[in-house]
Amino acid sequence: MIMKLPQGHESRLSGFSIDGILDETLREGSERCMFSVPTSSKLPLIRCILKSGVKDVIFGSGPNDPNDLADVLVRLQREGALADQKFSFVLLLNCFEPLMPQFQAMADAVRDNITISFGMITHDSETCLFERTVDQFRQMGFSSFRVSLLNKFGGEIDERDYESIVHQIDRAMAVGIGTIRINDSLGTLYPEAMAVLAANLRYDYPTASFCLHAHNDRGFALQNALTSIYHGFNLIEGGFAQFGNRSGLPAIELLDRIFQEKSITLASGALDAGAVQDASRLSEETFLVIPDLFRPISGMIVDCENMGVTNIPDYLGSSSASRYFLNTIGLHQSTLCNIVRDLGLNDQDAIEEVAEKFRTYLDGQMREITVRKSFEYKALRGMVENFYTDDVLFSERVYDLARDYLQHRAGMPAD
Repeated sequence: MIMKLPQGHESRLSGFSIDGILDETLREGSERCMFSVPTSSKLPLIRCILKSGVKDVIFGSGPNDPNDLADVLVRLQREGALADQKFSFVLLLNCFEPLMPQFQAMADAVRDNITISFGMITHDSETCLFERTVDQFRQMGFSSFRVSLLNKFGGEIDERDYESIVHQIDRAMAVGIGTIRINDSLGTLYPEAMAVLAANLRYDYPTASFCLHAHNDRGFALQNALTSIYHGFNLIEGGFAQFGNRSGLPAIELLDRIFQEKSITLASGALDAGAVQDASRLSEETFLVIPDLFRPISGMIVDCENMGVTNIPDYLGSSSASRYFLNTIGLHQSTLCNIVRDLGLNDQDAIEEVAEKFRTYLDGQMREITVRKSFEYKALRGMVENFYTDDVLFSERVYDLARDYLQHRAGMPAD
């Protein structure tokens, strides 16, 4: 049976507060990047994220990440860059055992800044693996925990979907974990279903902390994330520059702008808009991504406007500190007359004549530039395509390398 909103439920659309933002840039940026970026190269980005005001950073889940996280925290502590920030490690219960010595070796001083986020908690449920592992970490001195619940959502939330989620939440609450990440793991959740899910979870678990891990496979990540807090979730999650697996996550810089416009505040403290944009652009450089031109807020040319009388934001009186450019779309006679008039020519007939001749001149210049840029673009596009194909360890290449390794280094016979 398809679930409905709880009776009497009311949404909140503006003028409210949530607890904070979870940032996935480091973990999912590393996963999405086709190349193995060392942690040392991520340090400038980590410092920039901390300056932005984000207090909850999801660091990683990889086999070397516990040691790397400990080293980063020690370095940040020495720099005086850590206060109440938390760095999360996503502990996947289907592959965590080899990592335990790294956690056991961590200094007491860094554990206070680490949150263990348990994933795949249904794995080996018959032996209570999740519960036993939580106990292990408590015995090691860790005290901050959350769970990440994987889901394969469809278009609506039915009672069977909900019962599965509730069963996992009950297990988490039973061991004292009250922070729950609901994963739209495939990015297939629709906003209307998100509203039903968030409202019911908030109704059934009034004391729990919830956030949505919203992938953008259907283009709904931002809308789903906002819908989740409109209907009761008290945390929100995203990535700088929309970084995340596949099509990405909600962009933190866009969430920050929306929060300002809708008077949504963060109990963890306001973000620094300038540092947020710096972190967004540095994310692309860190993970070897070609800069996005048109992404809202932090795209490479989103602060540029077409010059001329066709500029709609200017017409509406909404222009900002834009940098203007001109192409043939803006090459109206009125635009050029205004330019000539601004330069001191007052006679209207002379203005019209000069503007028309200048228009012909500019049109020729623009056509020459476009021809040259077209050749440059083809070369650049070819370089970009090669960049994301050459030397990338696609699965078939990994098998070839493994076959070669087994034959020539491990002494095993070839197929």
